[in-house]
Formats: sequence, C-alpha cells, structure tokens
Amino acid sequence: MDTAQAPQLPFAARFARVAVPFFLLLAIVALAFGLGYLVHDLRTGDTVSAPAAAPATSQSDPVGAALLDEIYEVLRQNHVDGDLLTPESVRQAAIDGILRLLNDPHTSYVSPADIAAGALDLGSTYQGIGASVTDRNGVIEIVAPFRDSPAERAGIRPGDIILAVDGEPTDGWTSVQAVQKIRGPAGTEVTLTVKHTDGTVEEITIVRGDILIESVFTEPPLEVIPGESGTKLVDRNGNEVSDIAYVHISQFHDRTLTELRQKLADVERKGYRGLIIDLRANPGGLLGATVQVTDEFLDSGIILTEVDAEGRRQTWDATPGGLATTIPLVIIVDSSSASGAEVMAAALQDHGRAKVVGTRSFGKGTVNQAIELSKCGLPEGCGALYVTVGRWLRPSGKDIEGLGVTPDVEVPMTQDDYVNQGDIQLFAAIDLLRGR
Repeated sequence: MDTAQAPQLPFAARFARVAVPFFLLLAIVALAFGLGYLVHDLRTGDTVSAPAAAPATSQSDPVGAALLDEIYEVLRQNHVDGDLLTPESVRQAAIDGILRLLNDPHTSYVSPADIAAGALDLGSTYQGIGASVTDRNGVIEIVAPFRDSPAERAGIRPGDIILAVDGEPTDGWTSVQAVQKIRGPAGTEVTLTVKHTDGTVEEITIVRGDILIESVFTEPPLEVIPGESGTKLVDRNGNEVSDIAYVHISQFHDRTLTELRQKLADVERKGYRGLIIDLRANPGGLLGATVQVTDEFLDSGIILTEVDAEGRRQTWDATPGGLATTIPLVIIVDSSSASGAEVMAAALQDHGRAKVVGTRSFGKGTVNQAIELSKCGLPEGCGALYVTVGRWLRPSGKDIEGLGVTPDVEVPMTQDDYVNQGDIQLFAAIDLLRGR
C-alpha cells in the first residue's frame, strides 16, 4: 500500500521538527511497540510471586473486601445508573484508588493483558514497528522511532500523535492498548493515522519486522549541524572531529555491554584526547546492564547504593579491568535522561571520571520490582504489581529521585538554538575535552 506524503518543508525546518522533540520530550511512561517493557524504570529484572493466600477470616480481610463486594451489589441493584458498574470497571477503580494513596508514579498495576503484550519482557529483540509511545496528555504520542526501524523508514517522527490504528480511533486508549493494537508478527502491515507536529495528518502503512534493538551508536542520532554535517561528528566550526571518540547509549538492555565493548574495544589505544558519552533521551532499562556499562569506565568505588523500605543497604562496586578507565570523559544529559542514565552519569560525576554537560536529568531514582498476583481467581489471571521497593543513591549518598543529575556545565538547548546554531550541547562537550 502506498504511503501518503506530507508537504515538503525546507530541510532545516523538517529536520528541526524531528530533532527537537527527540531531545526535549520528557520520558514519562513509554512502551516500545512490541518491546513492551517500561523503559523508564531501572529494574532489577526480578519478578516475584505474591504471598500465598491466607484463610478467609475477618483477620485476613483488614481492608474490608467483603464490604466492597456488598457496596458493589447494592449499587448494581439499586442505583439508577447501576448498569455503569461492571466487575471490571469496579476492580480497576479500586486498584487505581489504592495506588493513588501512595502518591508514587512509579508503582503501577500491570494487567494480564499488559503482561501478554510483553510489559514484563526486558529482552532486546521483538516483532513490531520499532518505536516508543506515551499516553500522556490523553493522547497516544510517539516518543521516538528506533534507528533504522520500520517506523522510522516509513516516516514516523518524534512527537507524532497517533489518531487511529487500522482505522480505529485511539480516543481514550492507554499506551498498553496502543501496543497491543500496533505490535504483530513480522511481515504483516499496520496503518497508522498520525498528526505530525506541524499539524499535517497522514496515513502511514508500516510493515512490521523482526527488530534487534541496538543501544550503542558511534554516530550522533541527529545532524550536528542541520542540513550540513550528515552523520559526521563535527565541531561548532563544521570541522570533522577526529581527536575525540563518541558513543550514544540509547538505553540499557541485555546486549548493551556487548555492543559497547565491540565499539570501544580500542578507544584508549587510538590515542583520543577524550570520549563523549551521549545519554540524552536515554530512559534507563536493566540494573545489571547499567552497572556493567558504568564499570567499564571505573576501576574502583561505589557505582550505586540501594536503600530498601526497611533502611537496609546494598551496594554495587566497580571492579578493575574496565575498557576505558583512564580516557577523559564528558557525558551529555537532558531532561529525558532517566533512571539508568542518571545512575551512570551520577557515578562517573561523583568519582571525578566525567564532567556532565547539558540540562538537569529527569530525576527517576526508585528501585522497582514486578510482583505477580495470584489470589483473584480470574481465568485470565491476576496480573502483577510493579512496586517501588527502594531508592537508588549515588556514590555521594545523595538521592536521584526528584533531583536528577545537575550538569557541571549547564547548556540549555531550545528549538531555535538547534536550528540557528546546531547541537550546542555537543559543541560544549567537544570544547570541554579540548580544554576551551
């Protein structure tokens, strides 16, 4: 099926429309199509079962589940609008109410449908279109298509609003519902009706694929100078940079360490004066991968500390033998750098291994664990709770949650800055390594 084409704009304007949301969109709660895990949480990767059911006595019903059942029955039978109450809607309302009491955006219920859609899957491969999506502001919005994915090749852009999937309007959908509709076997098609950030509406048909989610890149994700530099790393004068190495880490998954080692195996041997680690728009991922990657740049010292609900502490320490423990480092972060990205930036900053450039990071520093539920007796299953069980502390002992990582060199970047001056955050990182 042919894909409708949006009106063409001048290159700089078209590129800015794509580039700026990539760096400026806040990473709230995004699910990768088919990837399915909550990419903005630094997870231990563990899933545990809830405690076994206790005997049905008054002591084992402290919150009054029987009372809630009775209220439901009375309202169903006697309220003038009792038909609005269904078992599913009441159950979800009760869950939402309990979670709201915690005032914790990182603790959430994962339904059986969510689990079937892959919400607890932290793998690095999947079948789908290759993009991440959020349901913030009441609409289904593209956070970013993955590099060289079917979504990116078809013309999906950061900031696109998905109005319909195969003709079905997305009004009222959650991110999970969108994932369930959009993901599917490789080789099949899905048609998205999208509203671009310039207001144009387009129908885009995408052939789903088998996608290996690459997470480490040696080329900038965007043109450093729009319309001029292509895939090259260049300085603010437009000259290609050959004295500084560069990696962009987009997330932390089960292959990130392998990818990093392959791409930086000889970085110190080549005599670069420094290395830029770009963590902008990195929403986090797996704890193990985050610790392992950070360890490649440290020979010793604490990487992070976990403090659980009872105040107990567990510490992860660096070990000797990393692949880049002496080369000068500059890390770039922005407001979409979250969780694992913040752990890495904070550890290298606290140990004096790296200077941090950009803007203050997101501030997601909680430990989350999926706990499977089993007592509901429903045929489709009970789902799981994604629970905040502790907090991460940076090596200095300071919290990350709500505070983020403050750059050593603050470099805000607006849309106009990027269009008129290029990637000024990257330029600042280059200048810092060159001693300017």
